[in-house]
Amino acid sequence: MSFLLLLVGAIFGAILCGGIFQNEAWGAGVVFGAISGLFIARWRILATRVSQLERDLIALRNARISKSMDSDKARSDAAAQSLTLRDEPAADLDFPSAIPSANVTAPIPARVYIPQPPTSIQADQPIAATSAPDATAASVPSLNAHRAATPTTPRPVVRREPDSIERGISAIKRWFTEGNVPVKIGVLVLFAGVAALIKYAADQGWLSLPIELRLAAIAAATLAALVFAWRKREQNRSFALSLQGGCIGILMMLVFSAFRVYHLIPSGAAFALLLILVVGIGVLAVLQDAIALAVLGIIGGFLSPILVSTGGGSHVALFSYYTLLNAAILGIAWRKPWRVLNLIGFAFTFGIGSAWGVLSYQPQNLASTEPFLILFWLFYLAIPVLYALRQAPDRRDFIDSTLVFGTPLIAFPLLAGLLHGDRLTLAFSAVIAAAVYTTLAWVLLRRFSLKLLGESHALLALGFATLAVPLALSARTTACAWALEGAALVWLGLRQQRRLPRWIGYVLQLAAACSLALHFDPGHVPVHETQAIFNGTFFCALLISLAGFVSARLLSLRDSKAPLSHAMFWWALGWWYLLGGNEIHTFAAENLKTLWAFGFVSVSAWIGAELLRRLRWQDCALPAVIIFPLALPMIGIIAFEQHGPLEGYAIPVWAIWLLAALRSLHNLQPALSKGMSVLQFIFLWALVLLLGAEFGHLADVHFSLAPIWVVLAGLLPFATLFWLTLERKSLVHYPLPVLGDSLRTALLATLGIVLGLFLLLGLFVEGHATPLPYVPLLNPLELAQCLVALLMLRWYRRTDHNSGSAISQESGLRVFALFGFALLTSITLRSVHFLANLPWNEHLFDATVTQASLSLVWSAVGIAAMLFGAKRKIRGVWIGGAALMGVVLVKLILIDRQHLGDLPGILSFLAVGVLLLVVGYFAPVPPRKLTTINGDSE
Repeated sequence: MSFLLLLVGAIFGAILCGGIFQNEAWGAGVVFGAISGLFIARWRILATRVSQLERDLIALRNARISKSMDSDKARSDAAAQSLTLRDEPAADLDFPSAIPSANVTAPIPARVYIPQPPTSIQADQPIAATSAPDATAASVPSLNAHRAATPTTPRPVVRREPDSIERGISAIKRWFTEGNVPVKIGVLVLFAGVAALIKYAADQGWLSLPIELRLAAIAAATLAALVFAWRKREQNRSFALSLQGGCIGILMMLVFSAFRVYHLIPSGAAFALLLILVVGIGVLAVLQDAIALAVLGIIGGFLSPILVSTGGGSHVALFSYYTLLNAAILGIAWRKPWRVLNLIGFAFTFGIGSAWGVLSYQPQNLASTEPFLILFWLFYLAIPVLYALRQAPDRRDFIDSTLVFGTPLIAFPLLAGLLHGDRLTLAFSAVIAAAVYTTLAWVLLRRFSLKLLGESHALLALGFATLAVPLALSARTTACAWALEGAALVWLGLRQQRRLPRWIGYVLQLAAACSLALHFDPGHVPVHETQAIFNGTFFCALLISLAGFVSARLLSLRDSKAPLSHAMFWWALGWWYLLGGNEIHTFAAENLKTLWAFGFVSVSAWIGAELLRRLRWQDCALPAVIIFPLALPMIGIIAFEQHGPLEGYAIPVWAIWLLAALRSLHNLQPALSKGMSVLQFIFLWALVLLLGAEFGHLADVHFSLAPIWVVLAGLLPFATLFWLTLERKSLVHYPLPVLGDSLRTALLATLGIVLGLFLLLGLFVEGHATPLPYVPLLNPLELAQCLVALLMLRWYRRTDHNSGSAISQESGLRVFALFGFALLTSITLRSVHFLANLPWNEHLFDATVTQASLSLVWSAVGIAAMLFGAKRKIRGVWIGGAALMGVVLVKLILIDRQHLGDLPGILSFLAVGVLLLVVGYFAPVPPRKLTTINGDSE
């Protein structure tokens, strides 16, 4: 609602003033209307609050009065009843109807309290409806006594911090209520009145005098007012200073009007008059110790050349005049600690100088411009020192950070613009600046004991010394300077516990990044930057990254959990990776870029792990953690590019990764106690993937083995890690102290999935083991399947079955039995394929020898199961064998009977019949006594 009324007031004020003054005062109408709307909104809020408080007060008092009335009525009834019983005869107590009506004692009326509005209650006095005996009246407690006995709890007062609008209103209120208010308002009204009078008189034609006489009359009246104000400086200081400032302003306005509007005086005379006014107001300010006059004079002094400029002046004259003004500011700084004066001079000097440089500078003006820039730099190098020396002893550590760091921040880029890319000269200038700042820091620390100011200059000296190196190789001067200044301001803001320098430092670092990004061309190699690392782009990005790291470290030392600290670290880390990636992309060979990138990330992780251990800097865990998940896709990428992840230049890269990963696991333990199992899990998986890819590549390319050898070579690391994990070998959890149960289970489960897929898919492959001949069960595929199956069975038996039910245990064994049956079937089919020279496709099942072999093998397995179940008295095994024999019989009827004309088909029938006779002799019926897997009888 406040914002809405403010907006409505601004629109209404603009429309109203625009309609009355023909759009000449719509800006003032907007401001006046907005302020009026804001005041109305605040009045509405206050009126609502007051009404709510009144309602709450009335409700509270009514509730207390009602409670008091109820209590008084109960007490008066009790008193009347006791009096009546005391006056009546005892014999008549049981016969109330026999009591004559004349003898009945009338009840004594109680005092009745009539609730009144809160404004009418006067000390809670009761209003008596009828007269009553004194004793009775005395026996009834008054409302005052009741309220005195009732404790009241005051409402807590909630203090609310004022918002920005309220603070602005307070500032306006203070301006209109503190100091010499009449003079302040009078000067404003005087300005408005004089301007309106002049305009109206001119419109009406009243001023028929020549403009020269009119301006002279106004000047004479203003000078008279100025003299009067000077004479009243001791009697009424506030009035005198305000009037002096107004008079000086009017005189400046007259000079400007005489020159620019009416063309009565030349530019030289106007400039001389303005200079006299500036000097005069400066003298008045120093003599009266009036900073407001000094500010007015300095502003007028800097604006005077602009006001009287015709566009054809000399920059030497302009900068010479500004040199005199800055010398005056330096002289005032020697006597007065007026910081606002220093800031105004700084802003105007470098602001107008920068504007002239952008609009009018030419390379031939270097000799006549550079000395002024150096002189201005020296001025504002000395002014902060004088400002610090003028402070009280307990405020010596308070420095003017805007001038200390802002001066080199602006002066050095301006110098770079003047030199137009002359890097060697700029680097030499940086070295000189570093020497000057070093000397000044030594003097401030040793002689004047200005610790903070001396440290600030020492930091700037270090920055310029560091900046000289990339400046000699690259033209990214602005970005480098901003990055260093940004880090310095962050340090200073944290040292002084001030937010403004810190946020300026953050903005400067962002500006440095933007400046570099505007000149950044990935992959482009400038003519003067032909070496990796030793080039300007690398050093500029390195300075931005280091500035971010320094800022992040300073923030983490103050509060390690601050979000801004983490954000600055991620910012710096991003630039770190960017500078490394750009160097690799620009200078590395095309076939080695991926290796260089992965090696750079691994080295960065190693550095992060060491910083984490030595500095206890938690953010450094991030680059150390990155290399673990990054290794997984890198294995595939490098294997695709190099045809082998551990060949040639990839060997040292993976060696660096292995050392960095082991060191990171060791150093990350205190910081990531809960996440170490995940990192160890990824690390072990990366190792087996790396070794598996390399072993498979060796079998395929170097030894030209059959595909089954390639698969088995790739699976060897997986099976080895599965066995090491199953046997709890210490090699698995190195460098961690122990391997957690959750990690062990997850590792066995994931590796078991891979090995299980191999077991299942191996049932359907041909398994040609060139150059070895095929021998049933003694070939690589089937041996590997048997070994993996034994590993899986050992894992199953190692599992704690005591916590599981007998049904789940039996189910697990049935799964293994089913897989054994499928493996035996696969071996049978593979034997028929190789020994009978039959094709390994769907036509394999059409051959008589295939069906006969399956019938014989399945019968042998079924008979063996029945005999084993009968001997061990395991009913389930016997039933399983019998079910398999049933399947064989069905197969004989449906399929094998088609092959009775062939010898294999006949032999299959004969063999199955003989086997059934054997089982009928040894185990004709299932065992009655059931034995479990563990040997227990049921």
